[in-house]
Amino acid sequence: MDLKSLIDTRRRGEPDLALMALIFVLAGIGIALNYSASAVYAQKTFGDSFYFLKRQLLWFVTGLVALFVFQEIDYKIYKKYTKAFLFISIALLGLVLVPGIGHSVKGSVRWFSIGPLSVQPSEMVKLMMVIYLVKVFSSENSRNHVIQLLIPMMVVAAVFMLILMQPDFGTAMDLLIVSVLILFMSGFPFLYIAGLFILSIPMFYLLIYQVGYRKDRILAFQNPWSDRFGKGYHVIQSFIAFKKGGLLGVGLGFGSQKISRLPEPHTDFIFAVIAEEMGLVGTICMIGLFLALFWRSVVVSISAPDDFGRLLALGLGLLIVVQAFINIGVVIGSLPATGLPLPFISYGGSSLLVNMISGGILLNISRYREAANQGVKINEEVWQ
Repeated sequence: MDLKSLIDTRRRGEPDLALMALIFVLAGIGIALNYSASAVYAQKTFGDSFYFLKRQLLWFVTGLVALFVFQEIDYKIYKKYTKAFLFISIALLGLVLVPGIGHSVKGSVRWFSIGPLSVQPSEMVKLMMVIYLVKVFSSENSRNHVIQLLIPMMVVAAVFMLILMQPDFGTAMDLLIVSVLILFMSGFPFLYIAGLFILSIPMFYLLIYQVGYRKDRILAFQNPWSDRFGKGYHVIQSFIAFKKGGLLGVGLGFGSQKISRLPEPHTDFIFAVIAEEMGLVGTICMIGLFLALFWRSVVVSISAPDDFGRLLALGLGLLIVVQAFINIGVVIGSLPATGLPLPFISYGGSSLLVNMISGGILLNISRYREAANQGVKINEEVWQ
């Protein structure tokens, strides 16, 4: 059997079953918690306690199909069409800002309305940006580091500003953090990364302290009780949920904070619902699941057969886990309010779909781990 046929055979290996199990467990927990967190609000608002659950189930089925489809697509194909995918996603991001096209909720224009469903293009843009940055920084390139850094950072800045115009500061910051981490993990000289950080300080000062509502959020984050019925209300109610939950929680479905006190219990603050109903043990288990998911992405990365696959696996793991820990940080009062959902758990079709697609791509990369390991043996045989 020749070398090419060996490689083709190995490419038909099984995906990482532990990673697949973690994705299914997180999505399953999300469905259960969505119903628990939203049932009372859905009944009061829409006269149907299953209103949000039915929509989340629809998105879950769609995401499940997407996961299995993307699991079968060779991840290397994204290198070929990266620019096209990125252009389309950025165009949609700009289109959502056009009056009459984008759907506005609470002053933010982030969605397209498709019948009863809403689609948030910024979620897909984050995935496309990860693939684009991985392609740029995983390739062997002899160009000057300044030139190699300049173009992708200009693209990141353009996407950052488009998301900021919606406005969605949380998603914009999430994108920026993941982009910098990909840059760091690619082995790019730290001196350039540090210089980039120093140059960005004045911009963040203007974006945060010169914009009224963002400055208020920072001040409320530092002392929520200074405006306990205004900017600090969300996090104070979250603290109360943690206190009521104690060690083991009051039981799934029996929480009281979600009924009338905790704002956005099925989206941004669903982790507080977990704390009240499943207690400290439940929150630790949830954090453990996200850490396990990232660990499996690291395992997939280590075993990937090329630099693109290795960096893409890490980038996709970070895309999910960084957002998760930003959300958790907000809920426990360690970060200012951002409006980011908890991946796989919070209600939101676009977020769930993109996370399932990311999981599918990770699973596809994991199918090549045997090829990477066997490649060493093949090389040894060739040299012998």
